[in-house]
Amino acid sequence: MSEEGKILDIARISFLNMIKEMITLGGVASAKGNMIRNALACAGKIKEIDYPDFDAFVEAIKKATNPITVIEGKAEHTGDGVFGLPACPFAPAIGNYTEVFGSLPEGYAEFTAEFNKPGPATARYRIGEGAGVSPFCAVHQPLRSAIGDKITIGGKKVTVTQLGCKSGAGKKGFADRLIEEAGVDKAVVDAVLDNHMCCYHVKVD
Repeated sequence: MSEEGKILDIARISFLNMIKEMITLGGVASAKGNMIRNALACAGKIKEIDYPDFDAFVEAIKKATNPITVIEGKAEHTGDGVFGLPACPFAPAIGNYTEVFGSLPEGYAEFTAEFNKPGPATARYRIGEGAGVSPFCAVHQPLRSAIGDKITIGGKKVTVTQLGCKSGAGKKGFADRLIEEAGVDKAVVDAVLDNHMCCYHVKVD
C-alpha cells in the first residue's frame, strides 16, 4: 500500500524564503533589524494586562490565556521565575522547508551570529548575546520580551530575559551576560535546555 502524500504549508516555506531574500538583498545586519522591527510591531498590537500575583501569571500560561503563551505555546515554570519552552514555535516551518529543499537556506548561520552581537535592541529587550541558535530567534525572542512589557503583576512591570536556546540539532546557546544579570545559575539553564528548546526568566520589577 502506498503512503499518502503530505500537504506542505506554503506560507511557512515562503516565510523562510523571505528571510533568505532579506539577507541576500540587504545583508545580515539589515535583515536582523527588519526581523526585530517586525516582531516589535506585532507586540505593539497586544493589549496590556495585569495579573494579581505571579501564581496567576503562571496559571494563565497553563490555561493558554497568557499573551506570551498565545504566540509561543505553553512554557513550563521550573521555579524562581525560570521558564522552559518544550517546543520551538518555528519547528513546523523548518520541517516543511527542509522536506522540500533538504536544508535551510545559505546565510542563516551568518544571520544568527549577527543576532547574537550586542547592540541597542538586544540590550533593550535582553535577547541574543549567545542565546540565538537560528534566525527565527530574532523574531521570537524580541516578540516575547516586548509582550512582557505589556504585562504587569500586581501593578508592577515585568522583565523578560532570554537565558538560552537549543537548536533542532541539539546545540545549546547561552546568553552568559544575561544569565548573570538575571541572577540565575547557568547550570540551571543548562538543565532546563536538556528537555526544552528555549529558556527565559521572568522578573517582577
